Amino acid sequence: MRFVGQNKKALLAMAIGLYLTSPVSAVQASDEIVQSRDVIVSATRTQQEIKETPASVEVITREDIENLGADSVVSALKLAANVDITKAGMTGNKVSIRGMNTSQTLILIDGRRMAGEDTSVTANFYELDRINLTNVERIEIVRGPVSSLYGSDALGGVINIITRKSDVTTSQLGLSTGSEQRNVDYHLDLGKNGKWAWSFDTRYSDILKQTYATENTNMFGDRHFFNISGTYDLTEDKKIDVFYEYMKENLAEDYASGNKEYWENQRRSYGITYRGEKAAGDYELRMYFNKLEKDDNTYTSARKLSDFDVAKYETFVVDGKNTTQIGDNHLLTYGGEYRQTSYRGTRLGNGGDDIFSIERDGVTKTGSKATIDYYAAYVQDEWVINDRLLVIPSLRYDDSDKFGDKVSPKIGMTYKMNDNYRLKASYGTGFKAPSISELYMNMTRQMGTMKVTVAGNPDLQPEESKNFELSLEGERGNSFGKLTYFHNDVDNLIGTETKMSYIPGSGMVATSKYVNVNKAKIDGVELELGRHLNDKWTVKLTSNYLDAIDKKDDARLEDRAKNRTTLQLQYDDVDNSGIHAVIWNEWINKYRYSKSDYDYSTFNVSVSKKFNDTVNGYVAVENIFDKKIDDLAIDGRVWRCGVQMQL
Repeated sequence: MRFVGQNKKALLAMAIGLYLTSPVSAVQASDEIVQSRDVIVSATRTQQEIKETPASVEVITREDIENLGADSVVSALKLAANVDITKAGMTGNKVSIRGMNTSQTLILIDGRRMAGEDTSVTANFYELDRINLTNVERIEIVRGPVSSLYGSDALGGVINIITRKSDVTTSQLGLSTGSEQRNVDYHLDLGKNGKWAWSFDTRYSDILKQTYATENTNMFGDRHFFNISGTYDLTEDKKIDVFYEYMKENLAEDYASGNKEYWENQRRSYGITYRGEKAAGDYELRMYFNKLEKDDNTYTSARKLSDFDVAKYETFVVDGKNTTQIGDNHLLTYGGEYRQTSYRGTRLGNGGDDIFSIERDGVTKTGSKATIDYYAAYVQDEWVINDRLLVIPSLRYDDSDKFGDKVSPKIGMTYKMNDNYRLKASYGTGFKAPSISELYMNMTRQMGTMKVTVAGNPDLQPEESKNFELSLEGERGNSFGKLTYFHNDVDNLIGTETKMSYIPGSGMVATSKYVNVNKAKIDGVELELGRHLNDKWTVKLTSNYLDAIDKKDDARLEDRAKNRTTLQLQYDDVDNSGIHAVIWNEWINKYRYSKSDYDYSTFNVSVSKKFNDTVNGYVAVENIFDKKIDDLAIDGRVWRCGVQMQL
């Protein structure tokens, strides 16, 4: 009642949802647009039609990516519902689903976890930029906790990047440029040759230098990607998949003080999967490993080394699952996982094991290594009670040698009110285990003009969440829509207690320690309304309302907007003129930053053109009217254009 009483906009959004139940005027059955039967695998670990799954999900296809003129995974997610991706100052991006913290989103590649930065303020900051867009087939998004299937980190939801698989023989060259980066990419699909099918992707990105109002710059430089994947047919229903992925980045950043910072980072991933199908279901057994190596050097304006860091993050996983049909009404999925993560670096200081020291140009740093072992098992039942009601209970047990065990249950329901409308509901829990850095960090680092000391805390408890959501969705004629209310309680949030001091001759010193700091309550309403005006034009409205507060003092949580609304107009005439266009305006209301609220809007457009069967191009401009807000790292107009050629 408190939520409803204070937020008239939420009530208004619910009232608008009644639009779906009103009569459809001037639409004959023969004029209706055929709705696609999109399938998602991330929500249940099985192939399931989006209309059936109880979770709040979205799929961004390869076609969507090309139509939007995206040159990175970040730009491909621009129109994703209730996924907030904003620049994190000069470095990377914050990735928030339904108002949860960046570290509470689980980003996967083909369901695989990636080795990377692991603190509450760095996790996922760089991850989306380290994915080769050339190799992306589609992006699946699950909003809401999915710990009952994926374990730790999936409090806000999951972004699962599905890579391209070899299908038919083809090769494609792509060239693009813009205000933020320039790219050259190449995709080669060898198709089926005997029992093997191979696919190759490579990409070079030049991240352009930008200077902000503070006179600091972004992280600029180059990234290189290489991907290779293959499938071997053992028999008609048994296959082996192999892959190798490589990413290298050479980046720099200039500071107003005259200092310069350089990064040389490399990530390698490889693995093998055995999978098969049987009469009652399918199964797979997988093993993979990935490693991120980082080398960070800071120089003074006199080109003297002042500080450096080295780090090596590793993830090794063995997992498997089996899906089997039991009778006519139950599809049972169960599986298990062993995962080991390790971190060896100077930011751990002497907080871990195997202590070592490194000396460079008169600067000596101490480092150590820490490892965490995880074990998990899960089970899920897709229970078709009747032709109208689907219930999916799931349960996962996680254990670790560092933070103990955790049980994560979830239950979801889809009820078909009739052929057009569905009622969905779910309740579940999620958790995020403290990372190695949060447990064992012992870092002293010169960052700009400030000396920063951060200490880990071995007594940290996992972050925990409880989530409930209720959704009404449907289609009628050429109209479609969805209205969702969700409530999320989060306990034991991991943050830092920081003390600031000034030392004469040294400057400002910040001393921090990781602690379980507070509890949060996040209520929200997601609204989507759309209509196919004819076979070429579609109009769509999305609005995401968020009430996110710190339960300790009822203060609003920082780095979140109260409301985010988009109005989109899409034109699709690819069959005749080869043109697809998207025009959208985005309104941001009461974005909270440093205890202040910001209101702003941006107008954006993307146009793609298919010139013939082998050549297509695009041009996209975001923030056309050059809106700038320094505090929010909104830097004005962004443009990009490119061409793709089938060879």
